[in-house]
Amino acid sequence: MMRCLAALGFLLSAATSAAEPFVPGFERFHATQPSADGGRLLFNELGCANCHGGATGLPPRRGPGLAGITQRARATWVEQFLANPAEARSGSSMPHFAALADAAAREAVLHYLASLKAPAAAKSVPLRHINTDRGAGLFHTQGCVACHAPALDFQPPDGRPDPAALSYSSAALPMLEKKYTLPSLVKFLQAPLEVRSDGRMPHLKLTDEAASDIAGYLLNFKGSDGTAETLPSFVAHPDSVARGQKIVSEQRCAACHDLPKETATTNLVAMTHLNAGCLADQPASTVPQYGLSKLQRLALAQFLNEQNAPLTPKAKATLTLQSLNCMACHERDGLGGPDAARKAYFQGDHNLGDTGRFPPPLTAVGRKLQPEWLVKVLTGEARVRPYLQTKMPIHSASAKELAALLAAADTVPEVPLPGGDDTAGRKLVGTLGGLGCITCHRWGERPALGIQALDISNLGQRLQPGWLRDYLVHPAGYRPGTLMPSFWPEGKAANTTILQGDTDRQIASIYAFAKSANGEPEGFPANTHGEFELTPQDRPIVQRTFLADVGTHAILVGFPSGTHLAYDGKLGRPALAWQGKFFDAYNTWFSRFAPFEKPLGSAVVRWPEPDKDAPMILCNGYRLDAAGGPTFLLSVGGVSLEERFEGLTQGLRRSITWDATAPIQPAIQHPTNVTVTEEPTSAPGHRTFTYSWK
Repeated sequence: MMRCLAALGFLLSAATSAAEPFVPGFERFHATQPSADGGRLLFNELGCANCHGGATGLPPRRGPGLAGITQRARATWVEQFLANPAEARSGSSMPHFAALADAAAREAVLHYLASLKAPAAAKSVPLRHINTDRGAGLFHTQGCVACHAPALDFQPPDGRPDPAALSYSSAALPMLEKKYTLPSLVKFLQAPLEVRSDGRMPHLKLTDEAASDIAGYLLNFKGSDGTAETLPSFVAHPDSVARGQKIVSEQRCAACHDLPKETATTNLVAMTHLNAGCLADQPASTVPQYGLSKLQRLALAQFLNEQNAPLTPKAKATLTLQSLNCMACHERDGLGGPDAARKAYFQGDHNLGDTGRFPPPLTAVGRKLQPEWLVKVLTGEARVRPYLQTKMPIHSASAKELAALLAAADTVPEVPLPGGDDTAGRKLVGTLGGLGCITCHRWGERPALGIQALDISNLGQRLQPGWLRDYLVHPAGYRPGTLMPSFWPEGKAANTTILQGDTDRQIASIYAFAKSANGEPEGFPANTHGEFELTPQDRPIVQRTFLADVGTHAILVGFPSGTHLAYDGKLGRPALAWQGKFFDAYNTWFSRFAPFEKPLGSAVVRWPEPDKDAPMILCNGYRLDAAGGPTFLLSVGGVSLEERFEGLTQGLRRSITWDATAPIQPAIQHPTNVTVTEEPTSAPGHRTFTYSWK
């Protein structure tokens, strides 16, 4: 089974190991020569503005919340971090304080931190059946490796990239096993903004299962039940608490961290000389020790010399995106986006080319999206690209300010489109004499007739008309390599029969039709939603399809009892089971590029992924008995094996039969979140199990 080697100790060498603080946006875009923009980014991201004042125009940088820290991290790790932040986490932006070189002082601070009342505890996540292989896949494909380095032992679907192609450094992770238990890391991954409110560690809206699996992978967790380990308790002693509070106040920790009023120090520290204090070649022991590189010091000095120079909205928007590291995933004005090595980990629908794998450009995004829609995107309310495996995160409350900033930065004088005719727009979007947009694009609940590009039924609410006009005339100008063709090359309509070939009127009519929500485009098959729903009644239904979480060789079995099965014909194993509705076959039967479907029902349970070291199972098909029930015909190492399923009320019965004299015995796995009961049997080479939903 794939394991996270030594808590990611063998991550690709692009992870930063430098002593100086690591600021992703500075490292990637400003580290070749000192500049005022790079200094502004450092001044903001290192928290300089918190102590010295001065507006940077960028989202404020805050340290993590300290209340309850000993209830989410090991006290031993906290003490080590206080002693040497850069050693506990390479590239940490937390400076070293000489006052904490003394072990007794650190102990006092630890007691004070332990005394801070923790926020209300979130509901605990059940941590059973941790799948570290799945966690490795999620870590590498849902966006984590845009900021953190991928692991050498992980093989993405398109092949492992050359580590030398990692062109910029990654944010290092601390030794996570020393900091967290499995439950505490899961809680952090599920709600990072509760601890780090400034959004530099964004919220990916992970499910319980995904957060548990990723945490298990990162912690090199062995086993399946992660509920046992708890953090050792740490009891704060009143005398030590008082001394620790005094130290925390004197070191001005409240400048970056949220602390009680009695601990806060609000006065600012004046900067008297650019070569003194933190910026000195050899800073005095009385000031915070950041370990700044020469280039970082020069950039900071240049910013401080020019900080009163006006900052244009465009420059401010770019620096804001760099401060939040949005450009790790997105390109804007030719800068950013994943490098050649990281692109291998961005997965999605390959039928859509690069647009099916990589997040969209942010070039002119403030002009592209309606302001209300842009806010929804940044706050996690709107998602239109379900085929991308990379998650669009939520950064923080700064999202609304960022939306307004992008709108201001990208505004241009617009030539308004003429009035549109939604009837003409309906025909243009359709296939009956129109442009056939629905061949590739979804329309609301209607899947496209071919590849499943994003839904265009909401483009009237989502896009600004001026940007849409420019994009439709020249799609490759916005996204080189896109599969989207131009039906108005050089501004001339390819279809001259609708609206006399007037380009602007045609585009305005498409926009008007989408905004009107007046019917659907012409050319969809005349069926209503659910018309092709398969409902087992008197006997089971067997249906081949593409199924999410199973693959291209899924064999679905619907039972009249209302409990259903998805069998993986490629790996020869049961994969999913669920209750309620069975399956809608519309896409499977009618789409030229059938998407990966999902079960219609609820209470979906999963079998664990097979151990990669287990013997290969070959599926030789299945046979149906007189009642229509399937028996799957398998072979393992030359030994024949049969597996039969029967639907029960609120459950399934599974019978496995093999040659008991054979040297290979089957390794039997069971689905999660069901009650497993083995039925008694006296026959060798035969076992029967009943699965009942909890």
